[in-house]
Amino acid sequence: MLFQDNTMEKYGPFIIAAVMIFVGIIILKIGLAITKAESKTNFKWVAISYLILYGVTLFVSSPMLLDMFLSEMECIKSELPDCYNETDGGIIAISVLFSVFLVLNLINVIHKPGLARSFILTLLILGPIIGANVLIFSNIGNVL
Repeated sequence: MLFQDNTMEKYGPFIIAAVMIFVGIIILKIGLAITKAESKTNFKWVAISYLILYGVTLFVSSPMLLDMFLSEMECIKSELPDCYNETDGGIIAISVLFSVFLVLNLINVIHKPGLARSFILTLLILGPIIGANVLIFSNIGNVL
């Protein structure tokens, strides 16, 4: 009755992605406390900086994510049973490296923990950011 339709299958990945973004904010807050960052460590600034980092990462990885979305739409359109997503490895590597570089420097500028500690924070928060982006863009074709 209430949950008999496939709305959870359609919107479940987006809910999980939102939870991953919130978990990423909490991970950044805990990481800033552990690394003893010097400025802007209250929750408001941590949430704002995480969303800025998420937006920058989304912008940098948009060619890869757009390719993922378009290939997913081709699989839905062609209705082939063995259709799969094939993304170029070079685009992924360049996107991830450039995202790591930008996120590292943004964390260092906003929170001032130092470059080595910023690298540790970057490694902690890129997991939820990349996971949320992949969930959103691999399942956006199911909603449309």
